Amino acid sequence: MNATLPHTLPEDLITEILMMLPVRSILRFKCMCKSWFFLISHPEFARSHFALAATPTTRLYLSANDHQVECTDIEASLHDDNSAKVVFNYPLPSPEDKYYNRAIDIVGSCRGFILLMITSGALDFIIWNPSTGLRKGISYVMDDHAYNFCDDRCGFGYDSSTDDYVIVKLKIDGWCTEVHCFSLRTNSWSRILGTALYYPVDLGHGAFFNGALHWFVRRCNGRRQAVIISFDVTERGLFEIPLPPDFAVKDQICDLRVMEGCLCLCGANIGRETTIWMMKEYKVQSSWTRLIVPIHNQCHPFLRVFYPICLTKKDEFLGSNHKTLVKLNKKGDLLEHHARCHNLGCGILLRGGVYRESLLSLPE
Repeated sequence: MNATLPHTLPEDLITEILMMLPVRSILRFKCMCKSWFFLISHPEFARSHFALAATPTTRLYLSANDHQVECTDIEASLHDDNSAKVVFNYPLPSPEDKYYNRAIDIVGSCRGFILLMITSGALDFIIWNPSTGLRKGISYVMDDHAYNFCDDRCGFGYDSSTDDYVIVKLKIDGWCTEVHCFSLRTNSWSRILGTALYYPVDLGHGAFFNGALHWFVRRCNGRRQAVIISFDVTERGLFEIPLPPDFAVKDQICDLRVMEGCLCLCGANIGRETTIWMMKEYKVQSSWTRLIVPIHNQCHPFLRVFYPICLTKKDEFLGSNHKTLVKLNKKGDLLEHHARCHNLGCGILLRGGVYRESLLSLPE
């Protein structure tokens, strides 16, 4: 019977099997033979795997220090360091590299790529795929190179209409907010003049969802009304999205996240609860739905504030409290916690986010 079996599988069957595997396994199989190496390295295979992967892996990234980032499967236990955690060096190869010993911040992620922002006098960016090691450096070359750490915000998105990755920088300039936009495909920066002045309320950079980047801001008019502004990376326009009708900023720590396929506005109240507003239908104000996660019960009296980063497949919130990584259920019950000694983005939140592993390369 064995003599009748083929010595090798058909190429289309091999491709179909590889499509079912996670990125880290596929990368190991590149060493099997030349034909597998060329198959896996082909851009079309990477695009198909990203679109059709049976087991996409979403990872939490945490900035461990100025030179390393820890990445962990969000579905794994917080204490499963050996099998679930991978430590990557930032793509800074040597002390001679121009980015060495400069402050590094993670702006966000998109399609497996993470955008790093490097600041020290001038402003530079690196688009980086930690799974494959691919990187590309980009300099901010607008006429005003200054970066305002208090007011300016950045974002990272993807224009599906042109297969283009876009870096966006909101620049507070006088009495308006300018949008400075970099297109990877044209390798150039452009300026979009604003007509209103916005000041950021949230702590982070832009949240990419539904083809647009989003920031939580105050409109600088007489009432200083809070709104969400949206920059569509295809139309290259800045729009406003209304907040929930009964939303009030008060003393909350606010930020935007994407969870359960929705744009979410999260507000953490110290010593009380965390409120998560989910916009079930994009840009429809009446679709905002509120979820309150209490944190004041006796299960975790140490937890004075909880800020969600993402939601797992088990409906568990993974988030942070100062230097502690925490998992809660939607009732606020503590499931796991793990103290981390990482750099902080502010006084109470870990520097972290999520990305999906991919084999994608950048357009030429």
